[in-house]
Amino acid sequence: MLLHILSVVFGSALVATVLLSALQTVVLPKGGLTGITRFVFASADRMFIRRRGLPARFGWSGLYAPVSLVMLPLAWATLVTIGFGFIFWGFDAGTVSDSVAVSGSSLFTLGFVKPGPDGLVVLTFLEALIGLGLVALLISFLPTLYSAYSDREKGVGLMGPLFGVDPSAIELLRRTNTGRAMASPTIWGPVSSWFASLEQSHTAFPSLSSFPPQIPDRSWVVAAGTILDATSLLVAVLPVDDDSRSPEFPLVLAHGSSALTRVAMAAGLPVEPARPVTDVLADTTSSATVRVTRREFDAAIETMRAVDLGVRTDVDEGWRTFTLLRTTYEDALLGLAGLTHAPPATWTSDRAYAVGRPRFFGHRPLTVVKPFVPDAG
Repeated sequence: MLLHILSVVFGSALVATVLLSALQTVVLPKGGLTGITRFVFASADRMFIRRRGLPARFGWSGLYAPVSLVMLPLAWATLVTIGFGFIFWGFDAGTVSDSVAVSGSSLFTLGFVKPGPDGLVVLTFLEALIGLGLVALLISFLPTLYSAYSDREKGVGLMGPLFGVDPSAIELLRRTNTGRAMASPTIWGPVSSWFASLEQSHTAFPSLSSFPPQIPDRSWVVAAGTILDATSLLVAVLPVDDDSRSPEFPLVLAHGSSALTRVAMAAGLPVEPARPVTDVLADTTSSATVRVTRREFDAAIETMRAVDLGVRTDVDEGWRTFTLLRTTYEDALLGLAGLTHAPPATWTSDRAYAVGRPRFFGHRPLTVVKPFVPDAG
């Protein structure tokens, strides 16, 4: 009798866990992964990303996130079948195999097996209703996910022509300055909106971060990092009264640093909340160390001068401001570059962090190893 009671309790708890996971993943996403989704994604990571003897970029990384999402409802259905199998066995529906057969027949609405006691028919109806609900959630989930993915790729395409073959902040500044669009709100306004949309969708559905780009050499992480580095340079070194200085630049930084930080946290990376850009700009005493060297910064300043961009005379103060601004998003940017295996790009994925495998259990952040950068700071 005690074993049967424990079986019913365990089966009910397992079914409740599955339903809670489905609701938190699809209906009321709060950011992060539930225990079941974490296990599924960790399993897919071992199959498609970390293939033995091959670097991650040579694996089937493009299938990782889509296959994980397809595996997720299968995992839910399997666990519900097992959970109701325990419940049916606890209510004397027959042997273990008979109970599992009744559960599977009910969940998939096949109806070829009926439980022994007539009172258990209600349980079969309940399980069938749960099975139909999981199917309905999947049908509504995938279009929502694809819409968010499409919006992300549209934003990358918006700025893609300005990045060049080798995306970099300097190339972005050179092209926008040549096209006399440096202070154009038609460029920077949509970029702020793109960051806000990215934050909302990729924190609600963290799996989107691992979806591959539609164009292989146009990574959303590289695009975000290039934009933030460019605006950080402009805010740090352009004089306040310069015609090329747009009031949109601080807004882009504020939206972008918040978006990358929150997306990185939802993906399980160990990053701290972003410091508000307004506080950074008001700080006149602090200094910081970043993974862009002073030599690289000085080279960027010379390039800006060569394309007739006005640069403040106090370059040291510009360097201090730039480093403070970059600290608001650098860890998130380089962590996401490592997590998504972004293609090489100046100041972003060329110094990406090495991110460890997703964990099967627990809520601990992913392991991150930061490569050494000579002369950083």
